Amino acid sequence: MRISIVTPSFNSAPYFEKTIQSVIAQDCRALEYIVVDGGSSDDSQSVISKYSSQIDWSCSEKDDGQYDAINKGFEHSSGEIMGWLNSSDLYLPWTLQVVEEIFTKYPEVEWISSLQKTVLTSKGSHASQNIHGFSADKFAQGLLGSATNANFIQQETCFWRRSLWDKIGGQILSQYRYAGDFWLWSQFFQHAKCTGVDAPLAVFRFHDDQRSGNERYLEEVTEILRDIQSSSKRNLYQPGSQNILPRWQFSQSQGGHPEWVIVKYFDDWYLDIVKFWDDFFDSIKWKLANLSYLPISLLKFIKRGCKRV
Repeated sequence: MRISIVTPSFNSAPYFEKTIQSVIAQDCRALEYIVVDGGSSDDSQSVISKYSSQIDWSCSEKDDGQYDAINKGFEHSSGEIMGWLNSSDLYLPWTLQVVEEIFTKYPEVEWISSLQKTVLTSKGSHASQNIHGFSADKFAQGLLGSATNANFIQQETCFWRRSLWDKIGGQILSQYRYAGDFWLWSQFFQHAKCTGVDAPLAVFRFHDDQRSGNERYLEEVTEILRDIQSSSKRNLYQPGSQNILPRWQFSQSQGGHPEWVIVKYFDDWYLDIVKFWDDFFDSIKWKLANLSYLPISLLKFIKRGCKRV
């Protein structure tokens, strides 16, 4: 099963090489890697040249932005499974091996994303957030990302079948220069469930100049959600979700390895209940933290006062 990965790039040399390294280091039997540079003026081209023998196709020329570059890359791809990794983000050592295993075992799965969102902060520390599932109806309500909800689907952990890509027209609309990924999910949800995978699949790296963190991105997200909610497209969005969970098996010869098991939820009650209890326990944790912090703060205040006397 061939997996096609596209990396769009523009003046991202400080991060670019580690991104490429994280892709070509994958234990994937049939990886097709494509890099599309928008005519960078920094050292990006030299980085591409350094790894040219491990890149199946690349170009460096002026384009019409990130999603134009992604469309161009996919036009030159041939893999049954598709995904893109932006030029500052990272795959984990097991990413494409897990992707290949899941799509091979479950032909009914058309689109996946990680339930364990992982980020690398600008200070170099890691942080993660657990998600309980992806529902098309929740997406349409703005509960999987909106101007007031930061719980977006993690783009770099998304992979899908080419057949699904063809169903939505085989390209990302150029009118969305910032939130093209969010538009793509809105189209995918009309044809398939987003299957959550209970394993980290990629790392989003925070830095100063990112599309997903600016006002224009959120403006386009709001426009896309408004279009969904005010049209008949909403009728195509069905409730329910499905996740793929690891069941660990152990043997003397192979050690520990996961057996992937699919679990289906036919309505959104599961996600609603889990969210309720998560919010409940979070509120308790904050109250306990405040209770434990209060006497410590009081003692410190008294101690400072005694020193002044």
